[in-house]
Amino acid sequence: MPLLSGLTVLRLYDILITMSTRTIVCKMAPTPVMAKQLADTCTAFSAACNTAMGYGEANNIRLHHLAYRTIRDRHGLSANLAVRAIRRVSAAMTVAKRRGKQPKQFRPTSIDYDARIFAYRERDETVSLNVVGGRIHVPLVLGTYQRTALAGKKPTAATVVRNGNSWSIHIVVDEPDAEQRTGPALGVDMGIRNTATTSDGTLHDGTERQRFKERRNRVRASLQSNGTQGAKVVLRRLSGYENRRIRHENHVLSRRIVDEAVKAHCGTIRMELLTGIRQRTRVWNKHSNRMIAGWSFGQLQGFIAYKAQHAGLAVEFVDPAYTSQTCSKCGMIGARRQDIFRCTSYGVSHADINAAVNIAAGAARKPARIEADCVALATHDALESRLL
Repeated sequence: MPLLSGLTVLRLYDILITMSTRTIVCKMAPTPVMAKQLADTCTAFSAACNTAMGYGEANNIRLHHLAYRTIRDRHGLSANLAVRAIRRVSAAMTVAKRRGKQPKQFRPTSIDYDARIFAYRERDETVSLNVVGGRIHVPLVLGTYQRTALAGKKPTAATVVRNGNSWSIHIVVDEPDAEQRTGPALGVDMGIRNTATTSDGTLHDGTERQRFKERRNRVRASLQSNGTQGAKVVLRRLSGYENRRIRHENHVLSRRIVDEAVKAHCGTIRMELLTGIRQRTRVWNKHSNRMIAGWSFGQLQGFIAYKAQHAGLAVEFVDPAYTSQTCSKCGMIGARRQDIFRCTSYGVSHADINAAVNIAAGAARKPARIEADCVALATHDALESRLL
């Protein structure tokens, strides 16, 4: 089952089943001594993960019996930190095994904590953390959003993240279940020309996003071809900027889509299950492949899923087959070219809105027969439907 932002998602037509959790990202303000202790723990934690990975075992219990004592003796981690390292490796090995790949080496960029080795202290806005050599209390820099989200909560887990010389902590808190809404489904069609389109007719244009990505690609290519030390410094400084911007845009867009569903009195948001689409749509075109590779539909769907859950909306994923090629009014195969969809019975409509309506209805029914004149029109494959 695919995972979207900590939410367990069931395939075709199964309602989203979630744990009522929420992750709050907080900036940490450690002293130089604390920062050194965090860095040492981060290094030891990643080394422990790499040690555990060397056993090649994905089962958490068997891996624990194999690696626990070695990790404790070799890396100096506390019992619970050792357990967290083993659990992280087990999860990574399970995913890698499912994909038929080998997991990458762990880098010293984060540490996993559970409720026994981590605590949030609301009274003085600090976090208590187990580190190599003892326990520290690190001050947090909280804004109104974080302070409100953490008020009166008892966090169940956390991840300390290192980004250069900056430290942050991702705190997981329990959230009460929202009352489940009832009503019709809102279909959401994902694309590149239009980042998202809803069955109510709202288009979220993706043209500016693609222009931004192309500009960033030209900048990277120019700096990489330069190869000087100064160019490498600039590349390091610019690294992550594109991802941060796209992530922010996806957060804003997902909020608008969920708010639209609530305003329209919908009870469900339906989206396409696009697993494996990058492999299915690969062509001998570098530009097209780059757009497909940079298509962040999974992140956007994950943001919609968890925001919908907090709003009391169910989320369903449907089969994307024929949604872009089937008329939402008569159910017959038509033809799509860019934003135009043509049906021999109902004429011209917007292609993405037509697809979103099919998704809202529960995906397109595979046609039993195809009209001869429609066959001549249905000349576009799935890739062109996505790109245009």
